[in-house]
Amino acid sequence: MKKTLWMVVILAVLCAFAAWAQTAAIPEADRAAILQTARDYGDGFYAGDAERMGRAVHPDLNKVVVTTLPQTKAVVIGYSTYSDLIELSRAKVALTNPVRTIQPEALWMKDDIACAKLTSPMYNDYLQMVKIDGAWKIVNVLWAQGPQVPGVQPLAGFDPEKEKAAVAKAAEDYIIGSLSGDAARVEAVLHPEVSRAVLQTLPQTGRQRISRSGYSALVEPIRAKLRVVPEAQRKADIRVLDVMDGMAFVLASSAFGDYYIQLSWMNGPWKIINILVKPAPQPAPAPKK
Repeated sequence: MKKTLWMVVILAVLCAFAAWAQTAAIPEADRAAILQTARDYGDGFYAGDAERMGRAVHPDLNKVVVTTLPQTKAVVIGYSTYSDLIELSRAKVALTNPVRTIQPEALWMKDDIACAKLTSPMYNDYLQMVKIDGAWKIVNVLWAQGPQVPGVQPLAGFDPEKEKAAVAKAAEDYIIGSLSGDAARVEAVLHPEVSRAVLQTLPQTGRQRISRSGYSALVEPIRAKLRVVPEAQRKADIRVLDVMDGMAFVLASSAFGDYYIQLSWMNGPWKIINILVKPAPQPAPAPKK
């Protein structure tokens, strides 16, 4: 009897793993395109090629770097815009020799959203991409300085493997807190400068749009309990896609959509900086009798 029970458990685990692997598989054509977009972004900057950078980034880009001031240990958030990247590339401010050791990696893809990682001697980036008109475009970036930047020191006490549980917990607190109307739980994991982008297809035109919301637009509707769902629907599948350099990349899936979350290690606690949401299709309202 025990042997049969263990066989059932093992089979269930194997089936779950197979389903995950199938979901995680990236078609080779898309993988190649995702990696090319990452290379155009990284290599375009290093090579001073504004055209390549323009191919890679979406006009609604939000690019963020988190810096800790050594004098006060305070955390400062810095931003780069679409025009920043295009014009700095054109000005060749980071021009280096052709051997640039850009290392792109496709972490995840589902439908028209992809997650990628780019490492290099000077900059390490997490990239969130959307597929619009058949082309992959970077819409959110969280980055850190690379190992060859003068004066950069490894984060003291930071172990990527040991941090994965805390990363997953922060993502879960955001999703479950949002669904249960628990504003305090959500506030505890959001950075005050958080940006949420939502990718939607307009039924009238079939065209896609990206809308953005900040901290107050995320927290105050929860505090007002405008959308508290039944407890049975407050579930989330949390997958930590990657952790490096005080940054983390997470996919949190619920019945209401997929949430691609970028987090930063704020001298201990993890805070959510960027969110890209692909809402789940909702059933049409029942006709009135």
